[in-house]
Amino acid sequence: MNFLQRLNIKTDKALLIAFAGLGVAILLLNLFSTPSVPGEVANSQSEERYAVDTMIPAGHLLIPLELSNAESLSSLSGNFSIVDLYVSGDKGKKGFKIASAVKLLRAPLNPQQFAVLVREEDSGKIVTHEGPFFAALKNPKEVSKVRATKNPLLIQYGE
Repeated sequence: MNFLQRLNIKTDKALLIAFAGLGVAILLLNLFSTPSVPGEVANSQSEERYAVDTMIPAGHLLIPLELSNAESLSSLSGNFSIVDLYVSGDKGKKGFKIASAVKLLRAPLNPQQFAVLVREEDSGKIVTHEGPFFAALKNPKEVSKVRATKNPLLIQYGE
């Protein structure tokens, strides 16, 4: 005995029709709710996921850089590294260090671009120099030296 012959009671037929109608309604809702461009939803979600500017700590700046050794860094480092930053010298001049133990971040939307995360007061050292810069990788577990602050000079008059 096949399935349709077993459904000779009116209530079973009504349930079957209601179930089929529900399935058609869900299919139509799904069909009309999809975006016209398939990548539209994926792009907006990826942009939200890579909103780097919302993750910058207070009192810090994220400065994009042009690195002379960017290709080497791409193969050696992950999404972020701790580096010493140097100004690349001209052919006759020697380069010099402008930042020590700064965090180097890879751009999420273009992995060949890099930026450094520095304190606002240290940003002047970097932005006043023209690139390209040179980054030397450091051990991230190395204890960084605490900045030595000079005690204010106290002058006593009298005795």
